[in-house]
Parts: sequence; C-alpha cells; structure tokens
Amino acid sequence: MFVLGFGGFASTFFASCPPDSSGVAWISPEKGYCQWQFYDLSWEGQHLCLELFLYTRGWRVPPPSFLSLTLRLSTFGTALTRTLALQRIGERGEIVSYFGQLILARRELGLGSYLSVRISGGPSGVELGLSSHSLRVFGERTFYVGSAGGTGGPLVPAPPDSSGSRPSSSPSSVSTFRECQGMEDAPYLSPGRYQGELGWPGPGQTLDSKDWLRVNLNAGHILELRVSTPKPVSVQLLDPNGREVGRISGSGELGLTFQASFRGTHYLCISILQSFPPFTYILDISIRR
Repeated sequence: MFVLGFGGFASTFFASCPPDSSGVAWISPEKGYCQWQFYDLSWEGQHLCLELFLYTRGWRVPPPSFLSLTLRLSTFGTALTRTLALQRIGERGEIVSYFGQLILARRELGLGSYLSVRISGGPSGVELGLSSHSLRVFGERTFYVGSAGGTGGPLVPAPPDSSGSRPSSSPSSVSTFRECQGMEDAPYLSPGRYQGELGWPGPGQTLDSKDWLRVNLNAGHILELRVSTPKPVSVQLLDPNGREVGRISGSGELGLTFQASFRGTHYLCISILQSFPPFTYILDISIRR
C-alpha cells in the first residue's frame, strides 16, 4: 500500500485564458496551457503523488476510456516530461471528466521544496477544463526498520532459464497475502507463488500503488524473484537496514536474483508508477542455500 502523508493544492496557478464563473479555464488544444507552482514540498519520503482531475469538451468522436496527456515538470535544478494516463470517470452532456495519478521519485526530480507542472493542450479539437484545484500533490511517508549489520549483497542478473530453482507450485496453488499499511506492517512470505493486486478502483477509492512484503534470509542465501505482470511495475529490494540492494521495472516477465551478505529481514516493494484500473500480478519466490 502507498502511505500518503501531507498534501495540498498549488500556491499559484496560471492559464492562457481567463476562467469562467466557476473558476475553470478552458484551454484550446492548439495554443492553450495551464501551469501550477508549488513552493512548500519539503516533506519526508522518497516519492510524490500527483493527482489530476479535469473536464473536456468538444469531442467529435466517442470520448476514450483513457486520455493521455504530457506533463512538463520542473524544479530549480531539473526539467523533464512525463505522460499521464487519465481514466474517464464521468459524462454530463458534452462535458466528460477524467482523473489520473502519477507517482514521482524525488531523486528523479532533484526535488527540494519547489515544483512546477505545466500542461499544454490536449487532443485535436478538444478543450481541457482546468482550475487551481485540478492538481494536487501528496507527499509519501516511508518508515525504515533499522538493525545492525553490514551492507547488502550484490544484485545478480537473473539467468534466462532458472526453472530448476523456481518454487514447485502450480497455478492452482497460488496464495494471496494480506494488505498492509506500509513497510513496517508488511507480511512475511515463504518460498512459493503468490498473487497480488494493484491499481485504482475509481473515484472515492484509495489508490493501491504499493505492496510491501518481507522475507527472512541468512548470510549466503540466494533469493530469486519472478514477477509476471500485465502492467508496468517497479520491484525494489531493501536490506534489513532499509538500503536498496536491487531494483527492476517493466511489464511482462521480470526476474531478480540476490545473494544476502548477512542474516535478517529483507523487504520487497512492488509498485506502480502511474494509476491503472485494478490488475493482478503473480510473484514467485524461491530461496537457494
């Protein structure tokens, strides 16, 4: 689960056209833009979550279930672009509303306390309705469990075929694990096959963007992870001191092999980097001695 801490609206908001009586600026797809600036984002945690709600009008074709927009992000030291997939959540007359969430790593942004987000136009012929309250930013609270010990072991690329070391489980023996509130509440897993779920069920529902899990390893143990997922995910492995010792990302079939340097509880975080409708993934865990 993704544990959100503080959140808020932008300090300043600019648009290429004046807002209507309800405070919504309808920007044109050709030259229109909106920009939000945040000046107080000095929260703890490694990630930020951007939550965007907008209206659209002027569709000449049936409105799609998902709308992709390009966000231009800038801080005092970095500028980059990200594509956000928004889900259609409502339709009233010619007005169609969309909502989406994007998770960003603070280190990727070089983020301090300032962030600017800019949207320039949308689909051809379609106006976007945005306001100062259309974009919210949330900070993440991350809790690390400390313990004595050395550094984590090296990340070893997964071999192309390691079927011999996979857990001896069949699709009919897939287990599930309980949801948790964060790293400190993560369930312990033993070798086997597990099914997890991530995604955003819809308006008014909580975004389930992270699953925290943990496994006990002795020094010299080799942990092998296999993740089968239809959507892009990030798989992060932390040692007992909370230090990252392995990471992979992508969709389809993912693999990671890690040899522990010392005994202790290791943490596994499987997360999505943007909002999707709920989907399931399969996690295979095996431990070799």
